[in-house]
Amino acid sequence: MTATASPSPPPSPLQNPLWHFSLEFYRQPEVADFLLECQDGKGADVCLLLWASYVSACGRQLSEESWRVADRGLAPRRRMIVSMRNLRRLLGRFNKRGGLYEWCKRCEIRMEQRQLAALWKLNSETWPETRSPLALAGQQYGLLQKDQARWAGLIDNYSGSIRSATGSPVAAT
Repeated sequence: MTATASPSPPPSPLQNPLWHFSLEFYRQPEVADFLLECQDGKGADVCLLLWASYVSACGRQLSEESWRVADRGLAPRRRMIVSMRNLRRLLGRFNKRGGLYEWCKRCEIRMEQRQLAALWKLNSETWPETRSPLALAGQQYGLLQKDQARWAGLIDNYSGSIRSATGSPVAAT
């Protein structure tokens, strides 16, 4: 009888390249500030903005249809995330070190991770790629050209740092 290695479990759909990109990109200088400005000032969905950033960093485009499908598909969960965020922010006014505040923060992040997993799944679908993802987001959220240019610069800076570190561009797998 020979010993065989047990098969490794399939990777979690929550642990996908879009999630890892989002974590790294969000940590870059000015990125969180920009995304939160869009969220709080324009009502933008940060998960959609991160998806658009990823697609752009990979050198791809999107169709208006794929953008609409993503936006509509995320709407129910988006409402839950906004409710959790509002609760977290309310609790934060009183005690940011409290256990309930931290629990709300973890829940919000887990829900956003699920949003990004849904977008990752959509990302594997075949759509005609006709528009810049940044332009689609700009159109939906009323981002001015200067804001879109700032966003593109943040993505370019991140992509450049990845190329410098690894010798290859952001992977679109």
